[in-house]
Amino acid sequence: MRQIKANFTKKDILIVGLALIAVAAVIAAAIWPVTTRSKDKTDGAGQNASNSSAQSAEKLTDSIELPGYGELSFKAGTERQEVCLSNPEKNFCYIRASLLLEDGTLLWTSELIAPGEESGPVVFSTPLSAGEYKDAVLKYECFMMDEALTPLNGVETNLTLKVK
Repeated sequence: MRQIKANFTKKDILIVGLALIAVAAVIAAAIWPVTTRSKDKTDGAGQNASNSSAQSAEKLTDSIELPGYGELSFKAGTERQEVCLSNPEKNFCYIRASLLLEDGTLLWTSELIAPGEESGPVVFSTPLSAGEYKDAVLKYECFMMDEALTPLNGVETNLTLKVK
């Protein structure tokens, strides 16, 4: 048998070492997202992997989530109501909500509502008589959480106010 003698230079050893480090970095970059992803994700069968009430909301950065209502119920003849409106925790902005009658009469406007918080109770400017107020308007105004309260997009939706 013939014996082969290898002559490695310091340059060869350095190149092999750097190649091994590069391969390890590529493997780590591929494994990192899998090992650090949230445990609140769904499993392969589409089942929630943890209790939904324990899930933490990821902040939205390119859209605003606003709660919608087909109708809201109120007590007749009284200004102070038990209804509060909320700003979803996922939002990155303040919201201000207003309720108006179909003719534009302003009934109520909230203070700025921070993400994950809700308004104080609705207090009408004028008590409503019993009845259904169709095509009332729920208006949302959105503002950046900066010193200038820079306005963002808003929305107006129609709903029915049921007053009993």
